[in-house]
Amino acid sequence: MSFSFDVKEDILKLNMDSSLHLVELEAWLRLVGEIHLNPLRLVFSSSNLHIIRYYVSILKSLYSNTSFEIVSKAQQKLQRKTIYSCIIEANAETIIEDLHLLEPVSLRKDEILEEPKLSIAYLRGAFLAKGSVNDPKTSNYHLEISMDKEVEALFIQRMMNTYHLNARIAKRRNHLLVYIKEKDRIVEFLRRIGANVIMNEFENAIIKREISANVNRTMNTDVANQQKTNRSSVEQMKYILYLEYNYPLERLDQKLLLVMKVRKENEEASLNELVDIINLQYNEQITKSGLNHRFRKIKEIALDFKARRES
Repeated sequence: MSFSFDVKEDILKLNMDSSLHLVELEAWLRLVGEIHLNPLRLVFSSSNLHIIRYYVSILKSLYSNTSFEIVSKAQQKLQRKTIYSCIIEANAETIIEDLHLLEPVSLRKDEILEEPKLSIAYLRGAFLAKGSVNDPKTSNYHLEISMDKEVEALFIQRMMNTYHLNARIAKRRNHLLVYIKEKDRIVEFLRRIGANVIMNEFENAIIKREISANVNRTMNTDVANQQKTNRSSVEQMKYILYLEYNYPLERLDQKLLLVMKVRKENEEASLNELVDIINLQYNEQITKSGLNHRFRKIKEIALDFKARRES
């Protein structure tokens, strides 16, 4: 099963206030409901049988005399999912009129936008109908709700953005998508519509990914620093050994001789580590800048001496 399937299963576990069922049902039917004529029928479909049964139970509680027929059809293309459809004939006209499904957008639009409980119920129904969210284990954080009508997309985008979710609209083939990309805002959306267990899993996956990324960055930095240290050490040792084999060491300053000695004894040490060794073991206060200056002086003497020998 997909991550989106798990999210929707989690949402269904939340016991929604029955007074909000009508708004949630309207959002669901606006996005997945189909109105057929001759005879008049209301049909809604989903690949998740639990969701179909959930909305059938809501319809039964709101319209006690309504009869339902659930049929299934296996898709042979793409993911080969089974699609479950609920067909309503009796009371279809009443439901369509009560929910104003022939209108381009909810007639309760202003009321829904102004009342948080209603807007959350609407978003919950919309997500259960046509929503999806990427698994947070991937690096592509993305939550979307798909629909056909621009007026509905604008309505849902406006509703999302009352909660500062930075929802945007994009077109994909013949559909419009209201989507969220920022991980923190996806978590907030899941929290508000009641996917509490999945929300925690989503947050934990984000934290694990960020910790892993920080560890990798630190390791890469450490490796890069060690490689830089090794290259510097190799170059410094080259000039130190040249002087030891070719140059009269008694002519060198004692401070330079100390640096040469410490580097030979600690070939893999960084400049900071060499500074600590000189300060602690030889009781000589020196800074990293001062140590660098001495290594440059050693290099300068070696190159100058070599050039004079070869001329």
